[in-house]
Formats: sequence, structure tokens, C-alpha cells
Amino acid sequence: MVLHGFIMSAELAENPPGSDEVELWLRLQGVGPGQPRKIVVPFSYLLTDDAIDTDDVAGRGFEAEVEQVAPNRWEVSRLVLAGKVLRQSD
Repeated sequence: MVLHGFIMSAELAENPPGSDEVELWLRLQGVGPGQPRKIVVPFSYLLTDDAIDTDDVAGRGFEAEVEQVAPNRWEVSRLVLAGKVLRQSD
């Protein structure tokens, strides 16, 4: 499934807990009805591109190809980040 939208927040989390493998969870906005609101960038993907910075991805537009691998778990197989999206804070 291909998703388009904005990244609201990004959080690193160990999976499994206590291991050295870290995943990047992205909370999304602007995706279509019935599409996931959270996706995960697996550890193996993070190793291929050290330019992904959790502090920098929030507020960016994105396009991602994802696959559901378990209930409530959508993994990224391709991720394209746009320039920073500016919006007025509440």
C-alpha cells in the first residue's frame, strides 16, 4: 500500500525490548480513510540510511510503501521524505 501525508511525530523504540535493534515509529496525518496512522521503519532500513533523524522528520511530507506484517504493524519498504512543511502552531 502506498501512503501520502505528513509525519506528526517520530519515536525510536527497541524491538524486542532490551535488544540493540531500534525501530523508528512514525505517527501520520493526512492519510486516507482506513489507512494506518502509525508505521514503523525497521532496524535494517535505518542501517541503510543514516540521514534519517527523528528530530528532523516531524512536520515533513512523505510517501511510503508499507505492508501489514501483523495486526497494527505496518512496515515501511520504501520511504521518501519531502522538505519541511511549515504550519502555524496552535
